[in-house]
Amino acid sequence: MRYDMRVLWVEDTPKFYKETKDILEMFAEDMGLVIDFKYIQNVEEFMQNIGNEKNGFKLFDIYFIDYTLSNGVVGDSVIKELRKEEVDADVLFYSSEHESDIRSTIIDDLNSFQGVYIANRDNFEEKSTFLLKKNARRLLALNNIRGLLMDQTSENDYTVNSYILRKFDELTTEQKISISKMLEEYISKKSNELGEQIPEVLEKLKTTGITNIKKTMGLSSYLFPIDLKYRVFQKIMDYLGEDSFSENSLDTYLDETVKERNKLAHKKLELCKTQQYILYYDTIDQKENRKCPDDCEQHNDQYKISVQEWKEIRKNVIAFGKCFDAVQDKL
Repeated sequence: MRYDMRVLWVEDTPKFYKETKDILEMFAEDMGLVIDFKYIQNVEEFMQNIGNEKNGFKLFDIYFIDYTLSNGVVGDSVIKELRKEEVDADVLFYSSEHESDIRSTIIDDLNSFQGVYIANRDNFEEKSTFLLKKNARRLLALNNIRGLLMDQTSENDYTVNSYILRKFDELTTEQKISISKMLEEYISKKSNELGEQIPEVLEKLKTTGITNIKKTMGLSSYLFPIDLKYRVFQKIMDYLGEDSFSENSLDTYLDETVKERNKLAHKKLELCKTQQYILYYDTIDQKENRKCPDDCEQHNDQYKISVQEWKEIRKNVIAFGKCFDAVQDKL
C-alpha cells in the first residue's frame, strides 16, 4: 500500500497506543487517507530513527511522543535531540501530568521549536487529528497528486506481475493453454492491425504455448501490454479461486483508475486561477488552446479535474490498493 503519511509513535503503554490508533485510523479512513503508524517503546530506537531521517531519505511526516516514559526518560532530552538534529516534521508531545513542563521547555527557546505541539491524554485525539488534517493538505499539491497515482498503480503492477510469475505453474495444462491463447490472440490481432506478422513469438505460442512464464513476462509492452497482464492475472485468480476483487472489479480499475493514471502521468499539470481545478497538457499548443478562462466553471471539462473529482479518484485508488495488498499478502 502506498501510504499518504507515516507516523512514528513513541509510547510505552501499548493499550493507549492501540486504542487511540484505532480511532485515528477510522478518522483517516473517513478522510480518504492511508496512514502507517510505526510503534516503538524506547527512546534508543527512536533516536536511531531520527539519525536515519537526518542522514537518509525522509520516512516520517509526524511524531507522537509520550513526554514521560516509564524508563525514566523525559521529553526534555528528546526535545534537545530533535533540536540538534534539525528535525522538520511536526512533533506532538503529550503527557498526563507534565503539559506545563513541556510548555516551559519550549517557551524558553521558542525559535527552536517550530512545528512542535503539546497535548495531554485527554485532548490527544483532538490535537493528533488536527495534525493529520494539517499534513493532509499537502496531498492536494500537484506533485503529490501525480505521485499517488504513479506510486500506487506501480505497486499494483508489481503485484500483478509477481502473482502471474508465482502462480502460473500451479495451473493445469488446460488452464495454461487458455492463458497462452489469450496472448496468442492479442499478438495475432496486433499483427493484423499493423499489416505485418510477428512470426517467432506467434509460432512458439501456437506450437508449444507458454513454456517459460518468466521469459514470457519479459516480452515487450508492445507484445504483452500491462492491461493484458491484468486480464491474465484475473484469469489465473479465477482458476485458483483466489479472487480478492468481489467488491471492486478489475474492469472498473482498468477503466477508471488506470485511465486517470495514464491521463496525468506524462502531462504538464497546472492549477487554474481559482485553484479549484487541475489542468493538464501534452504540448504548449494544447496549453495555449486550453487556457483557463476568466470563469473557470466554463472551462472544458474534458481537460480539467476538480478538487471533488480528485478526492473520489483518491478513494478509488485506496480501495483498489487494499484489494491488491490482499493478493500480495498471499504470495
